[in-house]
Amino acid sequence: MNLETLLLRQVNPSFVQGDTISTQVFTSQTFRPSPKDEGKLSVYQGDKFNAGESFDHFIKRSYASAGVVAVSKLECDTEALPVNEDNDPFEGHCSIDYNGLSSGQIDKKAKKLKSYARVRGWLHQMN
Repeated sequence: MNLETLLLRQVNPSFVQGDTISTQVFTSQTFRPSPKDEGKLSVYQGDKFNAGESFDHFIKRSYASAGVVAVSKLECDTEALPVNEDNDPFEGHCSIDYNGLSSGQIDKKAKKLKSYARVRGWLHQMN
């Protein structure tokens, strides 16, 4: 993985608020770990999956996704968010680590990652 590697994030359908990329398309919740995530946000490593492959892999595991957006490794580094290529629970899985941050810091970083992803746009959408 290098600094340009995209980290592909599935967007929960309940987080989608429109059809086109805008500030209202998906919420910053897309980039905020939930309590069950133990401070780590799951993403697909873009050197091992393209957006369509990550989407197919995700839904075949019986999860719902409205589509795929991404941030780069560099963007995570810029926000001081470590990226761990853990390959767990599958080869090509990574985690963006929010551990040690306050709730307010997590919100700010999630909003920043959302803004990077919004500029990039949808990489894949459910048909």
